[in-house]
Amino acid sequence: MNVKRVAAAVAAAAILGSVNWTAVAGAAPSTGSDSGSASGSASGSSDLWPVATAPASSATMILAYSFGNRIPAGVDPARTIGDPGPVNEALAAAVVATRGDRSVPVYAQTEIAVVLKSRYGLTDVVSIDPDRAADGTLVYLSTDGVAAKVAELRGASVSTDSVAVVAFKDHLWRATATTAKHGFKAFAPAGVTMPKDYDPQSGQIWTTSPLLYLPTDLLGRLALLR
Repeated sequence: MNVKRVAAAVAAAAILGSVNWTAVAGAAPSTGSDSGSASGSASGSSDLWPVATAPASSATMILAYSFGNRIPAGVDPARTIGDPGPVNEALAAAVVATRGDRSVPVYAQTEIAVVLKSRYGLTDVVSIDPDRAADGTLVYLSTDGVAAKVAELRGASVSTDSVAVVAFKDHLWRATATTAKHGFKAFAPAGVTMPKDYDPQSGQIWTTSPLLYLPTDLLGRLALLR
């Protein structure tokens, strides 16, 4: 459990209770230099935060962000990535739906990548894994950290990549905007359903309910509007 993140979520929930989000929520994320070609928008946590969409067939790559996990009994969560859990299994299914029968590159966080490989036989998926500290503990991999790792892997291709972003519904706006911040043209794949049900048994407590998750996500969205 990331104690600092949980504390931030609780504190943000208290602060945000009196905030009127309507005034700031109308701005959609920039989707990169070519964002004008997006065909529409999809909802994030609310229709106040529309996410630009485009046909899945227009993507030159897919980037999938994980959401939560399941920590097996008896293991150290500080050193164990954990099992995918139902949300990441649903995200893997969304990746498969987005890719269809095409062979576009897929970059996915560990919890999604393992499902894509084991259940769907996608042996070419690039797994985006967290780093480890000198003592072997996991270094938390943020949304921005994932996008940065993928941008580094793509190199000069970033400027021409059209990225279909797969993420939990309440994370989709921020995931898409963060991907765009790193130079990609980013959008949600039109017609692909993203999972929206929280997992109360997730090993990451801030992903167990909207009450614990949305305050910090909304603060992250505001930071991207600056």
